[in-house]
Parts: sequence; structure tokens; C-alpha cells
Amino acid sequence: MSRAQKEEAPVKQRRTQKERAETMRQRLVDATLICLASDGYAGTTISRVIEVAKVSRGAPVHHFPNKNAMIAAAAEHLAYRMYSLLGKAISRLESSDDRLHELIYASWKDIFQQPEYVAMNELLQASHRDPELADIILQLWVNGFEVLTDCVDHYLEPIDDTFKMNDLMVITQWILRGMAEDQHLRFDEKIFGKYLKLWSNVLAQHLKPKLNVTSPPPKPKVWGSKVYQLPSL
Repeated sequence: MSRAQKEEAPVKQRRTQKERAETMRQRLVDATLICLASDGYAGTTISRVIEVAKVSRGAPVHHFPNKNAMIAAAAEHLAYRMYSLLGKAISRLESSDDRLHELIYASWKDIFQQPEYVAMNELLQASHRDPELADIILQLWVNGFEVLTDCVDHYLEPIDDTFKMNDLMVITQWILRGMAEDQHLRFDEKIFGKYLKLWSNVLAQHLKPKLNVTSPPPKPKVWGSKVYQLPSL
């Protein structure tokens, strides 16, 4: 490179201490989520997180006082990622001819069959013994339910007043979570598809698509500027 080229080359700005600290914190959180998905809650030790993150042994101390604080940060971060996954699933409903079934099936494929849910399920199991973590997980489910019901209200309407739509979505969420508990048993995927279709047929007796709705549902507040992108788990 000539002297003139060197003079014209843009000068790379150094990151601030705050930016470097945030990058390191995010690196630890990402590593924590990877460990949860691959090693389970019990295997997600600080030593293992350090190994996966490829950082010094003292790095976590500057950002998290203990393992529980690191897990809590990972749970919050994971919640934003799961909202993002749900958002992608919902965005595909606009062109669907069977929005009710597609909503259920997309939720199953794009959330409950993803590594993010494996990590979340590890946290869910751990929350049995950790009230603080349980509060975080509860808020996640509440927010996720609100996002799902907003989508249902936008695309569907009740056929009769036998059941409230929100109540049907609560049952749907619990069914999907129960099915997800059995995924590790290696059932034939067709079995899951069969019962997803059966449940959507049951719902179709009480819900129907709204006519002439071609716009996406309003963007939920939880998909604001804090929706983070996680590495592939």
C-alpha cells in the first residue's frame, strides 16, 4: 500500500469501554444459552461457560455476581429470541389459506422444535427450585401468550360464544408444551403432525378466519429495539 493510500484509508475507531463490556457480557450470555441447549442446566457451570465463550476465568466476575445472575440474564435474552421466532412464524400467515392450522403448526415448528426451546425447557425445569427464575419464566409465558392472542384476534373470529378465544389459546399453548416434552423420545414426526391437525380441526369448530384480512397484526411491544439476535444453537 502506498503512502497516499495509507493516508486515505479510514481510521478504525476504537470501541469505548462500555461497548467492550457489553460485547463481553453478550458473549457470556450467548455461551450460557449454548451450554443450556447442549449440556443441560446441571452442566451449565461457570467453568463450562468460560470454555465455550473462550474467555478468561475472571471475565464472568466483572459482569455477573454468580451463576444465578448469569442464568437470569440468559433467560431474559432467550425470551426476546423466542418472540422473534414467533414473529417470523406469524409473518407467514398472510399468504396462508388455512391460517388456523398454519398458526398452530408454525408455532410448533418455529418455536417448540428449535434449540432455543430446548434451552428454555432446561430453565423451566430448573425454575422448580428457583423462585426468582420461575418469575422470569412466568413473565415469558405471559408475554408470549399475549403475542399469540393478538395474532389470533387479528386473523380469526369466534363462530359461537361457547368458548373464549383466549381460553382456547391457553389450552393450545399447554398442548404444544406437553408435546415438546416428548420430543426426545424420537417419535415419528407424522405422529405430531396428526395430532396438531386433529387439534386444529377441533378449534375450527369454534374459530374461523376473518374475511379480507391481508395485513399483518400490529407489532407487539416486546418486539421493539430489545429483540436480540442469538447465534445458532
